[in-house]
Amino acid sequence: MICLFYLGFLAFILAGFWVNLAHGVAKEEEGPVKNIEVRGNKKIDTFAILAKIKTKENQSVSQQQLREDLKAIYQMGFFEDVQISTEKLEGGIKVIFTVQEKPFLVEIQFSGNKEIDTQTLKDKITLKDQTFVDHQQIKENAEKLREYYEQEGYFEAHVIPVLKAVEADKVSLTFFIREGPLAKIRSVGFEGRHALSARKLKKAIETRRYFWLTSWLTSTGIYKKELLEQDAERAKEVYLDDGYLQVQVGVPRVVLSQDKKWFDITFPIVEGGQFRVKSIQFSGNSLFSTDQLKPILKLKEGDVLRRNLLQDDVRAITDEYGAKGYLFTQVIPQLNPDPLSRTVDVMLEVMEQGPVTVRRINILGNDKTRDKVIRRELRVNEQEVIDTQSLRRSFQRLNNLNFFESVEIVPQEIKPDVVDLQVRVKEKPTGTFSVGGGFSSVDKLVGLVEITQGNLFGRGQLLQGRLETGKRRTTYQLTFREPYLLDYPVAGAIDLFDQERNFDSYKEDRRGGGLTFSKSFNEYVSASMGYVLENLRIFETTRDAAGNCIAATLICNQELLGRTTTSSVSVSLAGDTRDFFFDPTWGGRNAITYEHAGSFLGGTNDYYKVVLDSSRYFPLWRNTVFSLHGRLGYAQGLQGKDLPQGERFFVGGLNSVRGFEFGKAGPIDKVTGDVIGGNKQLLFNAEYTFPIFTEAKLKGVVFFDAGKGYNNVERIQLRGLRYSAGFGIRLLLPIGPIRLEWGKNLSPEPGERSGFMPEFSIGTLF
Repeated sequence: MICLFYLGFLAFILAGFWVNLAHGVAKEEEGPVKNIEVRGNKKIDTFAILAKIKTKENQSVSQQQLREDLKAIYQMGFFEDVQISTEKLEGGIKVIFTVQEKPFLVEIQFSGNKEIDTQTLKDKITLKDQTFVDHQQIKENAEKLREYYEQEGYFEAHVIPVLKAVEADKVSLTFFIREGPLAKIRSVGFEGRHALSARKLKKAIETRRYFWLTSWLTSTGIYKKELLEQDAERAKEVYLDDGYLQVQVGVPRVVLSQDKKWFDITFPIVEGGQFRVKSIQFSGNSLFSTDQLKPILKLKEGDVLRRNLLQDDVRAITDEYGAKGYLFTQVIPQLNPDPLSRTVDVMLEVMEQGPVTVRRINILGNDKTRDKVIRRELRVNEQEVIDTQSLRRSFQRLNNLNFFESVEIVPQEIKPDVVDLQVRVKEKPTGTFSVGGGFSSVDKLVGLVEITQGNLFGRGQLLQGRLETGKRRTTYQLTFREPYLLDYPVAGAIDLFDQERNFDSYKEDRRGGGLTFSKSFNEYVSASMGYVLENLRIFETTRDAAGNCIAATLICNQELLGRTTTSSVSVSLAGDTRDFFFDPTWGGRNAITYEHAGSFLGGTNDYYKVVLDSSRYFPLWRNTVFSLHGRLGYAQGLQGKDLPQGERFFVGGLNSVRGFEFGKAGPIDKVTGDVIGGNKQLLFNAEYTFPIFTEAKLKGVVFFDAGKGYNNVERIQLRGLRYSAGFGIRLLLPIGPIRLEWGKNLSPEPGERSGFMPEFSIGTLF
């Protein structure tokens, strides 16, 4: 079938390119040209054709000139055939140009493409519909498509163009494609490598050996020509970062197997020698002395010359100048290597420029968000000196609003020491309607409906309504938050809630509301004060045949109290240096919260609770992050009353020690086996997160947890902690992070689950 298409196409080309050049003027006619006529044209205007010829009226007829006119008309590209004839007229002759227009291309289609979508193929060709057919261009575009398939690893792909008449003088073009199998990478090697390990080089490049278990998910192991040149540079950078200044990485050698299914790729390398730093000098620096700049350098005399450290040092120096308002200061490293001693003299040339003042701040791209919502987050003011630290913090604060897809803060130079600050944002939808569901070890099957507007009327206010319903929990919650009350830097929030939870041996109902005020004292430290009024009821406890409560004593005692009231105030102090609250990569958060509930506030429950919480994030290689989290909690009933069941610490589950059922890493009633919670808790969590699909904000995580809940008579101590480990995936969505994780109890006790336990949540991180 493909052969027939191909033969048909060749026949069409031969027919289309035939031009009868013998059809000139049979013989030289006598007399001047009295009239020139064009026949056969339908879409091409007669005047456009006449403009291409040089034969004019009232001139003598020249057969040579007519041949040139024929070529000129044909070269317009609109005609399959052009002929010239003459007729005698009184006192001269008429010259007639008869043209046959090419078919008109009305549609371009693709058939047989499965692995590459049609839109991508359309973007790769230069052909357009609603134009005249150009056979040479069709042939060239078919070859472009084949080459693109080859770049994507389909080396057996065939592309055959076929024209089909749809109306008189109108045709459609279909590219028939047979993609063939995808060629995979069988091996990746390095020729001439001695100093560095192959593993280190392979980690730096994107080209990978195909592995059936992961390549289908990560798209690695597939030959892509454009990656090879980039990988050659990446391999070179690894050597430069290790002091090999003379390294050369050649064009990768690619060998395709005879069956065209596998590639063997080899990077040729000439390493050269490793160089060390002989001396480090500065020039052009007047604001800071050399003695002030040298201590901030990571690179020291006698060290291996690592280019990445040198780049870090350049940034550190420019940041040092930037902190003083010298925003456009440049630091240019000059290297003077000595091949014999393999040493390098490093000269850091400083080109000082500043200080720089902001003339005007322009807010761009905010169609919905009001200017003042953006301006109040900026740490730069008009008519003041600008510095890099305030610029960086302004970016972080705008990004943490979570109103924008992208934020750019660009100083635009007006004079050498004056700039306009261009704050350009690209807004994203802040109103969401979410319907979903999931499963957790605590609540089993859960359904979720949530309506959120994170930027109400463009004022930066949050309004959220949330309904969660499941086998073990039903929650109604309404939240409103104003970040700047009356345009003062004080945030206020109101929460209303109604929650019913079904535990193994009882049900718990909580309903009430809260009011919170918070204020920042500087860029990273804030405090808050809150008040909560809540009704709490324990009911439907486990009973025997006589109707007596046979749940844990604490639970039965709480039920006897009926509906109790908690009226509490809380204060907290927090320091937060995280770069992005919703997905941190560096920085940390430390917080202490004290809550006090008492009858003097109008409630029936009396207790106090203290919680210390700390997190720290460490950026590592290739956008991976290592994080540590710890939490210490203590609570105690007052006035001779027990700590309410709903205020106890339940350790075990997704947000504490994963791999344990809810609360089972804490106190359990020895008689009934009920989870009763503790009045103390200690938690540690270590996580390593790595990107899976960066564009989709999908990440993987591996973790190790340790923790325990303690009853009234136990002391908090490291010995006896419960341990777990596991893995999971996370997806960052507007409604919050979605977590699906599997944890395993590393030392299960009799009756405890020993395998991996799946857990799911939306909108919660440590």
